[in-house]
Amino acid sequence: MKNWRIYFSLILSVALLESCQDWLDVEPKSEIKSDLMFESESGFRDALNGVYILMRGTDLYGKEATWGFVDAIGQQYTVYNTPAARYYQAIRYNYNQTVDMSDGIWEKAYKTIANINNMLENIDEKESIITPAAYGIYKGEALGLRAFLHFDLLRIFGWGDLENNPDNLKRLCIPYVTEYSKELRKQLTVEELFPLLEKDLKDAISLLDANDPYGEAPKYDDYYLPNDDQYFNNRESHFNYWAAVATLARVYMWYGKKADALPLLQSFIEANRFSWVSSYSVDSYYEKNRDITFTPEHVFYLDCPDLFDNIRPYIDPSANDPNDNDNLIYHTQSRADKTFETSNGGGTDYRYRRQYNKDNSYFDGWSLAKFWEVEDYQYGGRMPLIKKPELYYMAAECLLSTGSENDKKQAIDLLNTVRVNRGISNAYNLPYTLEKSQVQDEITKEYQKEFMCEGQLFYYYKRLGFKSIPNTTKTGNDAVYVVPLPINDVNLGGLEDYKENN
Repeated sequence: MKNWRIYFSLILSVALLESCQDWLDVEPKSEIKSDLMFESESGFRDALNGVYILMRGTDLYGKEATWGFVDAIGQQYTVYNTPAARYYQAIRYNYNQTVDMSDGIWEKAYKTIANINNMLENIDEKESIITPAAYGIYKGEALGLRAFLHFDLLRIFGWGDLENNPDNLKRLCIPYVTEYSKELRKQLTVEELFPLLEKDLKDAISLLDANDPYGEAPKYDDYYLPNDDQYFNNRESHFNYWAAVATLARVYMWYGKKADALPLLQSFIEANRFSWVSSYSVDSYYEKNRDITFTPEHVFYLDCPDLFDNIRPYIDPSANDPNDNDNLIYHTQSRADKTFETSNGGGTDYRYRRQYNKDNSYFDGWSLAKFWEVEDYQYGGRMPLIKKPELYYMAAECLLSTGSENDKKQAIDLLNTVRVNRGISNAYNLPYTLEKSQVQDEITKEYQKEFMCEGQLFYYYKRLGFKSIPNTTKTGNDAVYVVPLPINDVNLGGLEDYKENN
């Protein structure tokens, strides 16, 4: 990464790349150095809020790291067959034509990590001025977010299919930055990243378990969390205890450590902390009250006030009237029917019924409506980064891998639980007679249905090393799965070494 120099605002923390010399969302009159920022507990809260603000930007989870670039390379939608379409090159894996997207993810993620590291370096020195429970939450969130961001960078720019290709563990990929420093950091191998990810997440879990209201551990005798302003309510919008558990499970799954992932996933399922969305919420008479993203199931989401404004040019067929909307992302009706298996009970699936705009008067297809908003919409501006069904899918995959017939039945039960809570009739429950490979196919189908516009499907294909990626003729290989690093930053690991090792 480039040389870092961090400044913080009174309202939010922001990062500065010296080579860019540009301030991020900060007026010069409000700039103050971090040693002043961290003179009070509220300063740490503001710094953490700044991290979330950076994460919700369009270079990251407000666009390119979810419904934009990452979903395009996951083949989650169709685009017009014109090079003018925003994601025309991305769905063809022409990465030399999508540098603005991938480099933007890289740069903004490391800017955000720099903010986190500066906060972490100050928090232990100032522990005495912070309420103990709040200290545990702030530090736990920061450690967890540092791992979360690095892990997504690995999933984009690093190697997958590690269970079947252990040689990929030796390949260089990304730096793991744990210090606020102007020193350049070299790329690490996939194998070297694992203990760093695991340590940050285990430390986060320990701190959040003891201090987060969502933690499972009994609270200590003098536990007190100042919450007059209700800052610690709605923990789903922050990296809470269960978000840390889920992220560690994701890491274990990536590295083929399913025996380590399963207990974490089972603890989540048994705790039953997050409820399933209700049919009443999905099918409310008033469109403004319809919960189309299933918010009770959000384990971790970002508040993105501009989400609809940013996505509307891509999901509104009339956005470029009177001309065609070249940037439209959509499904043909035949693709939608096939994805949701409408000939086999899928026509009642909430996702099929509510997450498409089926008005095809503008073009021969259905645009994607998961994040569509109407006036006074109750559930707007929420980008889910971890959801309840994913933990059921991962647990099913872990159970399936044991080879036990009883575990296979449990895996099928988990999938049926999700399906029933998506409005699919019990009459179409998956039978216990399915073979192991068929159950895995059902997990794949669920990923395709559940995560439209959320950026998770590409990671699933890459983790398992799909050789044939649905909805593209491209072969799943390194040229497809490993997004090139920004060329300027490759030099940090030694360009020739990087080329030789990869």
